[in-house]
Parts: sequence; C-alpha cells; structure tokens
Amino acid sequence: MLLPRRVWQPLLALCLLTSFAIVQADEMLDIDNAWVAEAPPVAPVMAGYMEIENETDKLIRITGVSCPDFEKVEIHEMSMSGGMMKMRQIEKLDVPPHGKVALQPGGYHLMLFNPKQPLKKGDTLMVTLHTATGYSQTVKMEIKERPSGDMHHQHQ
Repeated sequence: MLLPRRVWQPLLALCLLTSFAIVQADEMLDIDNAWVAEAPPVAPVMAGYMEIENETDKLIRITGVSCPDFEKVEIHEMSMSGGMMKMRQIEKLDVPPHGKVALQPGGYHLMLFNPKQPLKKGDTLMVTLHTATGYSQTVKMEIKERPSGDMHHQHQ
C-alpha cells in the first residue's frame, strides 16, 4: 500500500529524529564553565578547566583529550603530598553515573602542550573528550584571564 507523501514524510522525519536521539543518548556528558587560562604567547603549555556531569546511569571513563590547536592534550591531577603540591598525568578520568567531576585550578585539569599558533584571551578552542567506549564529545573552550590569586604552577 502506498501512502500519500503528506503522510509518509512526517513519519520518516519522526523515525530519523528518534533513532538519532537514541544514538546520542548512549553516553552523554553535560559540560559547563569550560575555559583555558591565558598564558604568555611563548608559553609551551596552557591549562584547561571545566565541569563534567554524567547524565547517564553508567560510569563514563574519559581516556583521552585532543585539540587541533595543540600538539597534545593530557589530563593531569594536582595533589598535596608531604606539604608539596605535586602534579601527575592520569590515564583516565571516571565520571560516576549521575555524578560530576570538576577540572579546576589545584585539582584535575587539562594540560594543552605546544600551541600551533599564539593564542590570546577571547580566542576559542574546540577540545574533544574521548571515552573508553569510543564515544567522543567536542567542547568549546574560551581562553580567559587567569583569576588573580589563582595557584599558578610551572611545568618543567
């Protein structure tokens, strides 16, 4: 039986929208306050911050981060150890089901290495988070002035 176009077109559109929503909802991160701290033009590294919320009932494991404007991006953790602030790279960042993880100064953060061109306050970067299941999500991050009194750390 053939349906008139005015009947099948809306049905097709509804089916396409529904299947797209299901694919997208498989893993979903809600990301807020994504920004990169401004650094001198010659700085080989910049720090990035954001709040990541897992809106699913499954753990989401972030295993990598990439940005076309930088040679490489790593996830780092800062912690106090014996009265000293230490920083180390971590291979994965787990976002618990219906939970949040904050990347902020003095804690977890992104380290963006070797910018491919000078970046300044007001520029935007497209940073992609990659998960253990192959899902990826791109986040728009703005370069902002580092708040005064912020704990500034040097990389050797």
